[in-house]
Amino acid sequence: MKHTKMTLSTETMNLDFVRKVESLSGSSVRRCFQCGKCTAGCPMRSFMEHPPNRIMRLLQLGQWERILAGRSIWYCASCETCSTRCPNKVDLAAIMDALRKLSWDANGPSKESYVQLANRLFIENIKTYGRQYEMRLGAVFNVKSGQFLKDLLLGPKLLSRGKLKMFHSKNKNITEIENIFNRIEEMRKTVL
Repeated sequence: MKHTKMTLSTETMNLDFVRKVESLSGSSVRRCFQCGKCTAGCPMRSFMEHPPNRIMRLLQLGQWERILAGRSIWYCASCETCSTRCPNKVDLAAIMDALRKLSWDANGPSKESYVQLANRLFIENIKTYGRQYEMRLGAVFNVKSGQFLKDLLLGPKLLSRGKLKMFHSKNKNITEIENIFNRIEEMRKTVL
């Protein structure tokens, strides 16, 4: 999708999405004047098909589908270098967080990238057990990502050294953790 021709019209520009991003991030997309300082300082730019300044430009043009179709927002390390370097005080790190949240909520075109899958499984483990259960996380990730034999030889080594537990118990404060997740869901509903 990187090299496809971009056509701008009222049908292709979704400014409502941009307003949601601005509302969630608390930062204005329109303030970016494409100086490129965010991209110049980004340690992850070489892995992104859309570096930070291009993501801002695509947002300004209402082309959010192009952003969500790629994996750039998932490669962002949230180091905040971009936000620190911005002469116009655009909080690009917060904008990237908002894009990830909206992508997650909308189950966008990149809905099953490995990063999203790992994040979702990590959160499910916390909700279920109140802490991380690495054995389950690794096994379920391998099955859902289609990498059945990934790290197969690593598992027994970790088990023998006591780094992985075969069985796991729930956190004794699981009801408090469930209440935290319930409050987060209520807050998310009020934001959107």
